[in-house]
Amino acid sequence: MNIEEQTDIIIEALEVFLNHILYVRDLYPPEIFKKRRIYNAPVFVSVFPPLNSYIHNILRTARELQQRRELRSVILKFYHDEIPLNECYSFDIKQLENSFEDGSMLNNDKFLIDFEEQLRCSLYKLAERLKPLEALPKGAQFKVVLNTTQEAFVRYSHLSKYQDFPWICDDTHPKESKREISLLPLTQLDTIGLRLNLDLL
Repeated sequence: MNIEEQTDIIIEALEVFLNHILYVRDLYPPEIFKKRRIYNAPVFVSVFPPLNSYIHNILRTARELQQRRELRSVILKFYHDEIPLNECYSFDIKQLENSFEDGSMLNNDKFLIDFEEQLRCSLYKLAERLKPLEALPKGAQFKVVLNTTQEAFVRYSHLSKYQDFPWICDDTHPKESKREISLLPLTQLDTIGLRLNLDLL
């Protein structure tokens, strides 16, 4: 399996998790989600065009960054009245940088059997662990942040095809902040090196 195929699997897994979290956290009416089977796992996927367009644009950029080994993490953040809520989901993919150099990450799982099983278990585990959380406030919103290298930030912020996509330095967690952060690892997919954490600020 080549790097491009491996990257596509990572991006598809990210799409599944983003949709799953939005569905489980009831950010949108459940009617805009339809049940699908992806990698033999039942998942709820958005059929709402504006939401799909936003997620598509995010993941298109994430795919390009990952193919260049410049994607560090993908973070889903919830907001209310422009103020960050005490809940965000960090998809840590830093460990992927060295995993693809020899193309061995998924070669040991040629038919994606282990991957499918881990994905199903991760989705069930995630849903169970999110049940105790308080409901999001009415009118809550979300955004997805891509953490990358400074070099990639400079390059992408000057490309004309990304001018409609905001490229900014994220200063919501300044270094001098004294807020305590609790990092709870929710689940991970070892076969593709994707780890999902829940940050409670």
